[in-house]
Parts: sequence; C-alpha cells; structure tokens
Amino acid sequence: MLYIFLGNLSEFINSPDTYEFGLADVIFSNLPNICTFYLSIWILGKYTNPLKTYRLLLAILFIYIFAFIQWYVTGYHIRPLIKASGDSTPIFNFSQHAISVLWVFIKYFFWGFGYHYASESIKHERKLRLIEKEKHEAEYAFLRAQINPHFLNNTLNFFFAKSLPLSQELADGIMTLSQIMRYSLEMDKDDRMTVIDEEIEHINNVIKINQLRFNNKLLIDFKVKGNTNNIRLIPLILITIVENILKHGSCTDQAHPVKIALSIDEINHKIQLSTWNKKKNGPKELSSGIGMENIKKRLRNHYNNDFALNITETELDYSLELILPFKATDSQEKPSSSDKLDFLTYFKLPQINPQPAPHD
Repeated sequence: MLYIFLGNLSEFINSPDTYEFGLADVIFSNLPNICTFYLSIWILGKYTNPLKTYRLLLAILFIYIFAFIQWYVTGYHIRPLIKASGDSTPIFNFSQHAISVLWVFIKYFFWGFGYHYASESIKHERKLRLIEKEKHEAEYAFLRAQINPHFLNNTLNFFFAKSLPLSQELADGIMTLSQIMRYSLEMDKDDRMTVIDEEIEHINNVIKINQLRFNNKLLIDFKVKGNTNNIRLIPLILITIVENILKHGSCTDQAHPVKIALSIDEINHKIQLSTWNKKKNGPKELSSGIGMENIKKRLRNHYNNDFALNITETELDYSLELILPFKATDSQEKPSSSDKLDFLTYFKLPQINPQPAPHD
C-alpha cells in the first residue's frame, strides 16, 4: 500500500496538471505487479528449501505467462472502460508487449526474491537465538540437576550407616544401590570412554541388587575371560544388554540358566560379549536402561561400522553377540592360551522344545 501511494504521489508531482486519480485505475494497474510479487515469494518458499530446480523454473515461467495475460487484459480490455491516467491504449503488438511485461516481471520478481531471503534470514536468526536460549536453559537445568545426585548419594550413605546395625543384607543392598547410582550418574552423555573393569563391576552390582530383590533365586552365569586391564569402551552398553535380559528373560529356570560371557581377545584387539537366555512367559520387569535401539545408534556413532551386533530371537529364547574393537596399550600383557574363551563349548545349550498342549 505504501509503494502504491508513493507511486501515485510521484506521478502527481511530475504531472500535476494532467494527473487524474481513479481508484479502479490504481487497483487494476497494480494488480499484475502485486500478483507477481507474492507469487514469487510463494514459489521461492516452496521450491528453494530444498532446491527443486526444474519445478522452480517452471513456476517462474508460469508466473510470467500469468503476468503477460494479466497485463494484456488490464491494458487492452479494462483500461479503456475505466477513467485511467496516462496515454491512450496503443495497438497490441505481441513482441513489444512480451518485452515490456518481461522487464516489469523481472523487477517485481527480484523484489520478491529479496523479500523472501530477507524473511528467511530473519527466521534463521530467530532460530539461532532460540537454539542458543534453549542451550543456556539446558546448561542451567543441568547445573541445577547436579545437586540431586549428590543429595541422593549422601542420603543413601546415611541410610547405609543407619541400617548397618540392623541388617547386614539391607546395608549391603543400600551400598550396592549407591554404587549403581554413582556410576550411572558419573557417565556423561557424550560417549566418553570408560574402563571396562568399571562396566563389569557395574554389571555385577546390578545382578547383585536383583538377587536381593528375588531372594537370590536368579540363575545368571556371568563369566569374564582375558586380561581387562586398561581396556576402554563407551559406557552403559554392556549393562543395557544385561538389563534387557533381566527385563525379558526367564532368570530363575534351573534347567536353562542365563549365560553371559565376556571375552577379551588381545591378539585381534576385540571385545566379545555373548548372551543367551530363555524368554519369560509372565509379565516383564521394567528397566532403567537406555534401550537396544539407542545402543545401536551409539555404537554406530562411535565405532562407525567397525563393530558387530548379531541378535537371534525365537519364540522361546534370545541370544546376542556383540563384538567391539579396542586399542592395545603397552601396559597390557599378552594373553595366554588359557585366557581365550571357547564360546562354542561354553554355549552348548540344551535345546528347548515347546511342550504339546494336553488333550482333553
């Protein structure tokens, strides 16, 4: 509206004696330009993010043809019927009309182009400010959240001291829970490396706390073979697999105990975890783990494709094999032949056959 007002004001200043204002003239003489401007903004927003070159070119051609028709109808059919300022309508010439419309079209298209990218730049700046604000808020929330872990650990230590004279089992359970919480809270989310011995200790603590929950009825055979000194991996990977077994597996079946075997192959620089468990028939336990899908994403993010995760699942059982690389250090000793875990021998498991349904 401001542009139209300034255009008419300029015409009045240049030719005050011959200028005649007509509302219909103002509307129809600016309508093709208005359509070109806003249609240009619309197609740029639709076909530039992501860029669709052929569709964008076809859309630009369509707008030009639309402007050509609009100017033809306005100049040769509408202006003669209204009180319009300026020269009389000339005889129609296709080439002259096409060139005149092209020049006007280019001008208003590039105005729309400038408006679109100025608008996109403003949106981008606002998005950056919003991301920066959310980052600061997240950092502040993280700093505030740091108070809670210390408070929790101090409270658990207090409970441990109070329960020690009353029940050794209860005190051990509280201390184990405190160690589990401390390890989980100390692990950053940026996939920093942790010593595998700490992960193994964490697994033992989780198994221990679950044994207390189920009156030591869990049958979990957890074995570690090989030299674990100075070997690192990303944290909370192995424990999530173990928690998955506790959640979905039948851990109290004497005929089919859970098998968890962790082997360090120092010759090939590989960490191998193999698990097997019978599936639980009843309700599943809730787990605080980060989930198998998250594990796959973290493994791909850290190891790229230099790892192997194979899962075999049937209606009755579930087995998993995870192989991770590690870098050898000078402080690591060479393995002896007895350290190598024979997985084929260890996992000679009895076949589980479904029982036939009883007949009436």
